[in-house]
Amino acid sequence: MNFQKIIAAPIALGLTIGSFPLLNSAAHAKSVEVPIPKAVVSTAFNAALNSTKVRLDNYGKKRGTTWHKDSSGILLPNGAKKPFSIPEYKFKVTKTRQLKYYVDDMNTSSMQTTINGSRIETTLNFESQGEEVIAKCIRKRFGKWKECSLKMERDIHLNNSRLSMSFIPVAYNGSISYKNPVVDFKTDVRIANKLCRTFKGICKSIEGRVNRELTNNIENKFTTGLNSSTVRAKVANSVKNSLHSRLGRYKNWKIVSIKSRGNKYIVRLSK
Repeated sequence: MNFQKIIAAPIALGLTIGSFPLLNSAAHAKSVEVPIPKAVVSTAFNAALNSTKVRLDNYGKKRGTTWHKDSSGILLPNGAKKPFSIPEYKFKVTKTRQLKYYVDDMNTSSMQTTINGSRIETTLNFESQGEEVIAKCIRKRFGKWKECSLKMERDIHLNNSRLSMSFIPVAYNGSISYKNPVVDFKTDVRIANKLCRTFKGICKSIEGRVNRELTNNIENKFTTGLNSSTVRAKVANSVKNSLHSRLGRYKNWKIVSIKSRGNKYIVRLSK
């Protein structure tokens, strides 16, 4: 008996079998999981949302006893412009005197995206230059309303104004987009002290109403815009392009799920 041939046969067979890739290896898998640092995903979303702008402006030229002219709007990530209306804020000071308030060309100036747990948070900061809300006074004399002749500091400062968006990253169109956007507008409303001393008790009423109505208006309009399927798709396309280098040879695979794990997102991709 040729013992050398008997021993050599299984060894050769083992080498032959071992030369084939395993069916569950990455080369033959139908899906793979790739860990991506959350900071990388945050940067990708920041780039995707970078074109987002907000303008608050309803102050125009005088027409009779009003200065109201709406030019407010939102520029969404997909390039769509969504105008929205900010009303003229009227306040009765006395039977013959009214104050009218208007937001004067207030724009977002910077943006930052961070991670908070499993959610992505983007904050748009507004510029702060002088009086952001202009006050006009009208007075009734001899049965007619006209602009007040008394010069007094009545304008409002909107300090530390910011618009925050928080959302959960999800698989979308073979990439990553978001769901459940939560929008939050914050601002510190301050009126000149001279007006508050002259007409006691009116300042809190004005500050509260301007803050409340402006906040609701911005949050509702922005949430509606973010819920648009075209905006989600635009974000998804931009995020996928930003993650190409991280996905390596799987960059042309479809992202089918994403889950949070520590300081990484675990992305599942499928052919």
